[in-house]
Amino acid sequence: MQEFFNRPDLDVGGSLETNDKSEGLFNEWFLYDFVLSNDKTPLANFINENPLGLSKNKMTFYQNLLRSHEYGLFEVLRVEIDRGLTLRNLQTGGEVYVYERKLTSQVEPGSVFFGRIGIVDDHYEIIGADSFSIEALDERVKKHFQRMKFKLTPKITHDIWSGR
Repeated sequence: MQEFFNRPDLDVGGSLETNDKSEGLFNEWFLYDFVLSNDKTPLANFINENPLGLSKNKMTFYQNLLRSHEYGLFEVLRVEIDRGLTLRNLQTGGEVYVYERKLTSQVEPGSVFFGRIGIVDDHYEIIGADSFSIEALDERVKKHFQRMKFKLTPKITHDIWSGR
């Protein structure tokens, strides 16, 4: 929490006031991006240790998430209401179709949002915290994201959202 919230003064057991968006972004960052002392993320560590003794079949779900997840700034290219979205990752340029019902009624082509996608069964879905949307971006700003060399994470999204 010290790292995510930029609070080196936060002691063990200390309190921190947050909101739902901050908590969601923290949980997603912790699961997929935070690195434990064994050099694994919590999700990779869970898969490696399987502390719940899940079957190989059930563990495939988590292995697919670990292998396929991608966090980024996505532009909506096409919307199929109540079905899904065609998205472009503004940093990589990659395009993907995601099955997503709720968001299809909240966005339109040109909308841009931070989010994470991953394979669920045999298709892509938006996974993780609720999306953080921003206004449509002009081509100059889109090109800026394409030139970025660092990996976007929910922590960076939180820092942008909270004005840090």
